[in-house]
Amino acid sequence: LIALFSVISVTVFAQDEAPTNQPITQAQPQPKSRYYIKNSASKVTSEFGLGVGARYNFFDVVPLSNNFNSKVTMNFSYGAALQFRLNLGSTFGIQPEIVYAYSTIKFRGGDIKSAIKAKSNLVQIPLLFSFRIAMLRLNFGPVLTVMDNPTYQLIQNNEIQQMPLGKIFPTVTYAAGISIKLPKNSIIDVRYADQFKDIATENEF
Repeated sequence: LIALFSVISVTVFAQDEAPTNQPITQAQPQPKSRYYIKNSASKVTSEFGLGVGARYNFFDVVPLSNNFNSKVTMNFSYGAALQFRLNLGSTFGIQPEIVYAYSTIKFRGGDIKSAIKAKSNLVQIPLLFSFRIAMLRLNFGPVLTVMDNPTYQLIQNNEIQQMPLGKIFPTVTYAAGISIKLPKNSIIDVRYADQFKDIATENEF
């Protein structure tokens, strides 16, 4: 293309600069030529955004002691996400994220007179692979848990101590879902997250 453009440019320049001995009797309109170069390579674009949302949690509690008869619940978590998306063409994309979620784990019943709450701060890094179909995006990929340290307060000898409860989430999980792109650069995202296989973690309370 560069060589062709150079030849065309030299030819036009030579025609414009060529001397003529014939008198010009009438101005002749010169034809206009336009050249278009179409890039057929895949277009790479990027997207960056912030997200807020909630998640519903459900898990099984298996007591290791016969005298443990408390009910353990951790329903909703709330948090925010920092999202980056690299679009490779118009269909495929890679979307890494940093997700923070806060929740409370409640212990009720048994010998507990009032509900005891354990605070959970969770930080995960999903690496999602995305396929775009019109306004829809299908997302799936692994999720890496980098911080999972729920703690609760225990009063001993009139002193309040922060006690570790133990990890809730495995180190590597996965997520899959669907998102809908709305006007004004907004997206609604719904996901399901789970373990690759059933992994039980020991928690102390």
